[in-house]
Amino acid sequence: MADWRARLTVRRWLWVAFVLSVLLHLFGILGDTLYMLADSNTTRGEATPLRKPTQKLADTSFDDLLLPPELEGVKPAEQLVVTLGLPPPRKRPTATPALPVPTPQSTPVMQATAPTPAAAPIPTPAATPQPAPITPAPTTPAASMPVTQIASAPTLQASAPAMAQAPTPTPATHAASAPQEVARLAKGFPRNAEIVYMYGPIPAKLTWQVDHGRYEVSLKGSLLGRTRELRSVGRVTRDGLRPDRYTELRDGKVRSESTFDWDRLSATLNDKGESKDAPLKPGDQDLFSAAFQLAMQGAKMQDPKFTLFSGRKFYPDVQFTIRGESTLRIGTEQVEVLLLRGTFQDRVFDFWLAPKWHNMPVRMQAKLGNDGASYDIWASSMRLEGQTVLQPTLTNQERGTR
Repeated sequence: MADWRARLTVRRWLWVAFVLSVLLHLFGILGDTLYMLADSNTTRGEATPLRKPTQKLADTSFDDLLLPPELEGVKPAEQLVVTLGLPPPRKRPTATPALPVPTPQSTPVMQATAPTPAAAPIPTPAATPQPAPITPAPTTPAASMPVTQIASAPTLQASAPAMAQAPTPTPATHAASAPQEVARLAKGFPRNAEIVYMYGPIPAKLTWQVDHGRYEVSLKGSLLGRTRELRSVGRVTRDGLRPDRYTELRDGKVRSESTFDWDRLSATLNDKGESKDAPLKPGDQDLFSAAFQLAMQGAKMQDPKFTLFSGRKFYPDVQFTIRGESTLRIGTEQVEVLLLRGTFQDRVFDFWLAPKWHNMPVRMQAKLGNDGASYDIWASSMRLEGQTVLQPTLTNQERGTR
């Protein structure tokens, strides 16, 4: 009996040691995450102070993102076949009928040259080479040599400066066009962007890409092997973005989506197999295309109002207004941002846009009530056109190593 109790006590202590070991390893792995969670909860409350706006949204241009007019309505090739090999040999025309034609013409030429041999002895007389014995001939080349050197020297020297002056205007033209190119690129809306957001301690990567007049924006995050992705695809038009499909995926499987039929002005919402139709108007957006629509319009925007679609619900005629200006700590920088807020009943949609970065959304919030989980994501790093413009903050482990 005493042996059984002793064995039971040993087993209990082994379990306690095992649990403590697991907790210690988890703390070592998630220590940075716990620190970031505590840091985000203490420094990023729901109430962000706002002040009266002193700046406007950037005046961006997205003409370079549009499809050229000559390609409008042209469907890209789905398959391209390239065959390698030598071309078949060309069939040469038979020369047999052409041969007898030039022969009669050449014969009179031969007859005309026939009497010339009689004149051939004319160059044979030896009187022509006799001028060679004249001895003063060597003196003339001696006199001519310095003359040729003196005449050729100035011509080479005169051509050298002319060649040296020729390339001088080319760098001036490049120097003049360089600032214009930089200014054009700085004003144009980015074709590619990568933004890493933080949803509490969970990172989520947003990618924005435009190719041949079509855009795709996706936000993807993962936790403990589970993934979630929000994706919007569509076209770039003169009026901005025109979404074709908005999809919400979990672990790679579609949970809900909205498809937009612009010919019939109708949207179809599919939530876990249950579908319903909703009216569609020009300019309507989904939850993620809306942020980039507002950013691309920038200073040209005049009281934007459009319907917002998610994969499950739609919110008609959401009016967006600039509610104020604030300074947010984004990554390693203090960034001046403008808050654009849209409301529908008790739902609130907030986009915090940074004019210094083409009005890119550095913070996005949504309070959806009973329609779904609310979120508040902050940018921690950003790359525009392959260039890093925002560095992420150091983690707890990196702070200790530096």
